[in-house]
Amino acid sequence: MVINNHCTNNVVALLTDFGGGSGYLSQIKATVLKLCRMPVQFIDITNSVTNFQIKEAAFILKLNYQWFPEGTIFIAIVDPDVRSKRDIIALKSEGMIFIAPDNGILSPVILNADRIVTINHGNAFAERDLYAEAASKLLCGDNIEQIGKSYTNKPKFIDLKPRFNKFSVIGEIMHIDDFGNIISNIQEESIKNRRHSVKWGNVSVAEWIQNYRNLKNSGVYIANIINSSGYLELASYKESAAKQTQVSIGDTVSMPLTDI
Repeated sequence: MVINNHCTNNVVALLTDFGGGSGYLSQIKATVLKLCRMPVQFIDITNSVTNFQIKEAAFILKLNYQWFPEGTIFIAIVDPDVRSKRDIIALKSEGMIFIAPDNGILSPVILNADRIVTINHGNAFAERDLYAEAASKLLCGDNIEQIGKSYTNKPKFIDLKPRFNKFSVIGEIMHIDDFGNIISNIQEESIKNRRHSVKWGNVSVAEWIQNYRNLKNSGVYIANIINSSGYLELASYKESAAKQTQVSIGDTVSMPLTDI
């Protein structure tokens, strides 16, 4: 049996926009298992990222990667330019290894990267032929320097933080979850205890709640909330806030920072 000295937990986490009906995800997992021939624990962060939404994927990665144990290997694939000349990279950051296209999806971890390598391009299903092969080599004992060449380009970085001016914080909608909750990139610490009206796209919402159940008895159908990850969210009790407001990922979210 192969002794793994580099990724001792044998966890591979996946983040993609593949959905559940294509079979692509199964091919990646099967390839890792076939090449590695050792126990692997796969965890799907989500495979329902909105198609081609790189910034949304980066935000979801930011919310989730810190919950994983040291040594986890992440395969993150949201790639509108698949089969193009963009680079495929692997990097080591915070004791974990991330494999992804160099398109900004790794922005939450890129600034703390200890090592970055580039993996050779493939001509067919790169997600299976390259990403899975790289992950299997790492699981079987290779270190990051053995799976690629040192990356000399400056990796693409997407700023996921909101903007501030003298009077307000201006963020955007980063993700809409399966319940229809609308999640912004505005963190609780940036608005402190202020609870002013928030403008979500073209919809202004003045009501605030502490938890989802509060909506049931509040007399309002939709309200602002700070979610469990500490981000400003728009929620509706047992309904989809996204359907009610008709907002989209990328729409502006703003709130005054001055007293009204």
